[in-house]
Amino acid sequence: MNREEANQALQLIRRVVAQARDDSALQNWGVIWMLHAFVNAAGFAATNRLWTAGHRTPGPYALLWAGVLAFNMVSIFVLKRGQTAGARSFIERQIWAIWTTFIAGMVLVSILNWLLGLDRLFMPAVACVLFATAFSMMGALMGRVWYAVAVGFALAALGMTQVPDHAFDILAVLWFATQFGGGFALERARRRRLAATGAGARLV
Repeated sequence: MNREEANQALQLIRRVVAQARDDSALQNWGVIWMLHAFVNAAGFAATNRLWTAGHRTPGPYALLWAGVLAFNMVSIFVLKRGQTAGARSFIERQIWAIWTTFIAGMVLVSILNWLLGLDRLFMPAVACVLFATAFSMMGALMGRVWYAVAVGFALAALGMTQVPDHAFDILAVLWFATQFGGGFALERARRRRLAATGAGARLV
């Protein structure tokens, strides 16, 4: 084997190791995603209840979602606390960036709606467009199945215009199915990996 072939083999090994580390790191989020599916779906359903009850000021919604986001962040650190410390993998950094940007976008849209004098802070159809954008970015990162999810959210955005009083309930169901399904797939892949290796892989 000459020097060029050796370098190519080394690069291939590095890519395989990096991919395995990314897959292992992502699979560790399965339980977290399944838990958050319940919490986030409940948040969307509660948003619908607040709206139908006639709440139009920012306070109740800000309090609700501050609680949801706080629970999500605390649960992430609690559930990952027992894992071996290590730097985030590439794919984890990208997912954090995608969903942090999504949350910032949702907050900004809510502020803009309030400043424009609209009668609502959150518009579920607009939220679905932002969801579709985030999932399309995940499609480029994690696989084509997420493009299909993005299309589903885009179609839901159109359908919500016909049932505005139940739009957040629809979003709750759609989000639960998406996040719980993704988490279940990750957890199943993690269990298969551990069974195949016969020992716990290093968690990151």
